[in-house]
Amino acid sequence: MLALIALRLALGCHFLYEGVWKIVHREEFTAEPFLTQAEGPAPLLFYAMVPDIDDRQRLAVVTDAKGGKKISGEAAAARWQSIRQDYIDFYFSVPFDVAARKKFEEGSTQTYQKFQKQLDDYLKDNVGDIAAYFGSLDRFEKDKERFQDAPFQKQRRWDRMLELRHEADRWIKDIDAQEQTYKHSLYSLLDADQKQRGTLPGSWNPLRWSQMELINFAVTYGLTAIGICLMLGFCTPLAALGGAAFMCFVVLTQPAFPTIYPHDPPIVGHALLVNKDFVEMVALLVVAATAAGRWGGLDFFVARWFVRPFLTRRNKKKVS
Repeated sequence: MLALIALRLALGCHFLYEGVWKIVHREEFTAEPFLTQAEGPAPLLFYAMVPDIDDRQRLAVVTDAKGGKKISGEAAAARWQSIRQDYIDFYFSVPFDVAARKKFEEGSTQTYQKFQKQLDDYLKDNVGDIAAYFGSLDRFEKDKERFQDAPFQKQRRWDRMLELRHEADRWIKDIDAQEQTYKHSLYSLLDADQKQRGTLPGSWNPLRWSQMELINFAVTYGLTAIGICLMLGFCTPLAALGGAAFMCFVVLTQPAFPTIYPHDPPIVGHALLVNKDFVEMVALLVVAATAAGRWGGLDFFVARWFVRPFLTRRNKKKVS
């Protein structure tokens, strides 16, 4: 009994710390690197969770009527217009100074047009390199060697995939840097009284979140909730099953199997499928299958005040 309580608390502490760390470092945490480097038996399943993993939408190359190539920046432009509107809605909500709002709208429109032109020029300067990148990506995806299992072919395929993604990252990072500068420029248009409201908060409307933001939120607060429930012994079977499902997800993306490339670094030891993640998953299943939450946990009161009376009433109905 004491051993199972200790196991439940240890697992809860691990999950709770992971969740709290992600909350504290929410500006840094993203599940994208974890998903984009999945090594398991079905990596395409995890790659599909990352929106526009190869940047085909954000850097889409289109051909105009004259046969020339250009990159449409409509997605970024629409997002920047939305950011501009968010500034207006937040800093000039009722009551507001009509003259100050009109001044900001005019200034923000000029700022938007300036940055939109800057983005168009940047994309025009790099259209040749981006088109060549997509050509290389198409050849990589059509390469028959992708489906061959020789060790050197797996290594070359993995290294080439990371090289292509790294190549596209530099353009996306430059566009993101322009967006951050654009936000700072909008903020600089505010006067001292408006700036007292603080910085523009992130949206708490899930309908406005991107797919990756939804995944990050689910992982962060899911781990935190599982950790709290295991520590308190509250709804322990459900919390443990949720934790086991998450660890199964980890095992599938990074299995310890010799035929999968890349291999785990030697510093983490050597394993044949049963590594520390697999062991933690099994430990969570053990906790879920026992009454560990009722021993020194809130599940004792849940079972006594709710579950037992419910079962008693149901048994009486069956007898009658």
